[in-house]
Amino acid sequence: MVALSNVRFGKVNDEVKATQAALIAVGISIPAGATGFFGEQTRTAYAEWQRMLGFTGSAADGFPGCSSLAKLGARAGFVVDCRHPGAITKSSVQFSKNSGVAVDEPTARAFAEQACDLTGAPRSWATGVGNGANLLTLMFRESSFKPNAVNPADVNATGAVQSDGAKLNCSRGYAQVIPGTFAENHQAGTSHRIYDPVANIAAAINYIWRRYGDISRVQQANPHRDPAPY
Repeated sequence: MVALSNVRFGKVNDEVKATQAALIAVGISIPAGATGFFGEQTRTAYAEWQRMLGFTGSAADGFPGCSSLAKLGARAGFVVDCRHPGAITKSSVQFSKNSGVAVDEPTARAFAEQACDLTGAPRSWATGVGNGANLLTLMFRESSFKPNAVNPADVNATGAVQSDGAKLNCSRGYAQVIPGTFAENHQAGTSHRIYDPVANIAAAINYIWRRYGDISRVQQANPHRDPAPY
């Protein structure tokens, strides 16, 4: 079993090693071999695998996704688990809001850095990676740094009204995650409250890991590009 959550850039583990061995087995070169470290050589090799599958452009950037890793696993004989290990049930999501949390960038940044530490994302995700993408841009665009923000009007605003006065599936919190996404990407050790700053941002990070592979691919996080849903 190989967990997608463990096959990420910068990780060192046996699941990365199994992925590297699988890439080598299909004829893709990794000069250092199957070391268990996911660095630039492995990213380059994985991008080649993505191109072999027909991915092009930014979809072939070497960051594993569920579909491409599962296909590699099918070749190599291992099963891929795309679930996040801290996932909870949607029915266990709680809707109580925060009190006394300042609405400003320094406060948001501190929470973002805590979420990075918990999820294993580099702290550069909070303030800016190579192309400028960062969590603070995403959070400002989504909630204007308001930890109790809720969107009652977009396409997600459906379902029964909850204890916070908003419909079940509304986007909530700093990163405007919906309850289903929050539950599926919940970070172990964090609150079940969707408005909890660290839990909310951590779930968004885990979602980004799983859907995009890296924050650099998220348009909403890039201050040099127009805002866009993520």
